[in-house]
Amino acid sequence: MDIRSIDEVRRFLREERRRRGLTQAQLADLTATSQKWVSDFERGRVDPPISIVLKVLVLLGVTIAFSPATISASEPTDAGSEF
Repeated sequence: MDIRSIDEVRRFLREERRRRGLTQAQLADLTATSQKWVSDFERGRVDPPISIVLKVLVLLGVTIAFSPATISASEPTDAGSEF
């Protein structure tokens, strides 16, 4: 799966949390955050530090692989909306 924006990360983590049967409160306990923070993150109200995103991914058993993308000269490279 290619994830190219923080909104895609939000959707993925919300879906994975639900798939595993975890409530927002349970995920908050596992990640030493609050249920409000998890809710705000999933709704796009806060942007997390990458360290918290990585911690959540690890706790959910998700692995990530990085690979270089091929970018053509005509494609925008807006670093604010893509990873």
